[in-house]
Amino acid sequence: MPYAFSDASSTRERLGRIASNGGLFQEESEKLAEDFQSHHGGTAAEGAILLFVLRAKAKRSFALLKYDDETVVAYDLKDGSGGRKMVSLEAIQRTFVQNKAALQKAALIKLTDKGGELTVLDRRNQQKVAQYFEAFLGARQTLSDAELTKKLVDVTRKVIGDNPDLVDGEVVKELTKRTYDAASGGGKIDSEEQRSFLETVVGHKLADDNALLAKFNRALSVERISGVPMKLVPDQVKGPKTLYYKTANGIEIRVPHEFRALIEKTDDGMIIIHDKLVVETDDPN
Repeated sequence: MPYAFSDASSTRERLGRIASNGGLFQEESEKLAEDFQSHHGGTAAEGAILLFVLRAKAKRSFALLKYDDETVVAYDLKDGSGGRKMVSLEAIQRTFVQNKAALQKAALIKLTDKGGELTVLDRRNQQKVAQYFEAFLGARQTLSDAELTKKLVDVTRKVIGDNPDLVDGEVVKELTKRTYDAASGGGKIDSEEQRSFLETVVGHKLADDNALLAKFNRALSVERISGVPMKLVPDQVKGPKTLYYKTANGIEIRVPHEFRALIEKTDDGMIIIHDKLVVETDDPN
């Protein structure tokens, strides 16, 4: 989820000191771990707070990760009597494993002159980051679920509208309605399931290498909501109000959605409006 630092964030101050003086990394990172423990309020699961300084060309950012310990059962085979193998088991604690569930909390942080930009993940509850983790970071969410839903709908409409050749004609024709209905259906979208919204709109599953899906994912990244979990709240999403037609000669027609039954489309692509004409005049516009 996108977050921003508050003015009183001690985490922002500690990261700022590290950015200014790399020699303070050890001292400040230990204090960050102490701050995390104090904000937890209870007994935190055993694990470790990891702080990374990341560089991409001239840009620097930070990654804060909270990993839980995982108990691992190790085994060893030894030769026994009669040529049989004997198995020796041993439980090893304080280990990290290649299991994404072990990563409980994460924050990707980019410091700015006005504070910083954060992307925060809480794996225990992807739609609502734990209050103690927000307090530890000293950060607030910058977008509500309603705003995130609108961004998701806007991205979907633009990607499909810009690439009508990648979907069925009915999808383009009913794009506003389909996206509105998908958002109005409610529910939650986890960080790894944003494609499900697009699939709902187009009406079928998409392959991992699908061209429309690739454009959709890039657009989410541009809007900084890629991988952002959300609860679908359609309060700011506009449903269909008019049907828009454009003829081969460039004539544009807009019909209120409630009068769509008055439009007839013939087999040869012509349209007929079944309504009585009440005004006919020239227009300077």
